[in-house]
Amino acid sequence: MEHAFPHFEPLSLDHCGHIESMTARFHPYSDFNFTSLFSWNTNNLVAHSVLDGNLVVRFADYLTGEPVYSFLGDTNTDTTAQTLLQYMKNEGLKSEIRLLPESSLGSIHPDKFQITEDPDNHDYILSIDRLLQFHGSRLKPNRNLVTRFKKSYQSSTRLLDLTDPSTKKMLIEFFLAWAKRKDLPDEQIENEFNAMSRALEFASVKKLLGVGIFVENELAGFTICERLAGPYAMLHFEKADPSRCVGIYQYLIQETAKILAAGGCQLLNYQQDLGLPGLRMCKKGFHPAHYLRKYRISWLDK
Repeated sequence: MEHAFPHFEPLSLDHCGHIESMTARFHPYSDFNFTSLFSWNTNNLVAHSVLDGNLVVRFADYLTGEPVYSFLGDTNTDTTAQTLLQYMKNEGLKSEIRLLPESSLGSIHPDKFQITEDPDNHDYILSIDRLLQFHGSRLKPNRNLVTRFKKSYQSSTRLLDLTDPSTKKMLIEFFLAWAKRKDLPDEQIENEFNAMSRALEFASVKKLLGVGIFVENELAGFTICERLAGPYAMLHFEKADPSRCVGIYQYLIQETAKILAAGGCQLLNYQQDLGLPGLRMCKKGFHPAHYLRKYRISWLDK
C-alpha cells in the first residue's frame, strides 16, 4: 500500500503492515515505530508517503504540535532530502528535515546540506542485562534504590491484561493522579493522556506488554512495552509515584527488564528525552549502552 510522494496518506491502523515492512531493515528508531506513530497521533496530523523508495512521514512536533517532516530509508537519500526540503519550502514551512535517523544519512552530501546532530531526540538504548542487577559503580545509585525499595515495601509484580476494561480504567486513573501531582500544563496532560488511551486501544493488535508494581495491593507504577523483532523491545509509557515509594522507578524498570529478558529481549529502546532536563537526568541515570542518533538537515548557506 504505497502512497507516492507528494501524496500523503493520513495514518490509520490499516497502514501498520506497510509501515512495518518499510522499517524492518533498520534499527528501531522510536519516531518510526508504528505503535508510537499511532499512539501520539492525537491531532490526526501524522501522514506518510513514499519517495525514492524511502518512507516519508509528517509528524506533529512532540512539544509544539507543529508539522515536522522526516524520512527513513537508504535509497538515493541525497535526492530525497532535496525534494523534501523543496516541498517544505513550497508549503511555506521552514526547510528543515528533523528526526532524521543516522541510518538515512548514507548518500547525503555535507557539501550540499547543513547536517546537525540532534541529541535531544537520540533514542536511549539500554542493556536489559545491565538492568537486571545494576552491576558496576556507575549503576550503584540505582542498585541502592532498588535495595531500599525492597526493604521498605511489600510489593508484587504483575503482568497486566491491557485489553481488560478494568485494567484500562486502573491505568487511566493512575495516570490522572500522576498528572495532578506533577502539576503539568493542561495541553501536555491531555496530549499524553490521549496518546496512552490510543495505545490501550491498540494493545490487542500489537500484543503490548503491561507490567504493574503493586504495593499493599494498590498500583504504584506501570510500564507499557512492545517486543520488537530481533533483540529489541521499546518502552512506550512508564508512570510511577516516587513520593509514595522511594526507588519505584528503578525497581519498576528492573522488573520490566526481567520479563523482557525471559522473552529473549536484550536491548530496550527508552526513547528520547526531548531536551527536558528532568527527563534527561532520569534516562542518563540508567547509563545507556548506546544511542540511536538523529539529525537535522537543511540547505547549506552559501
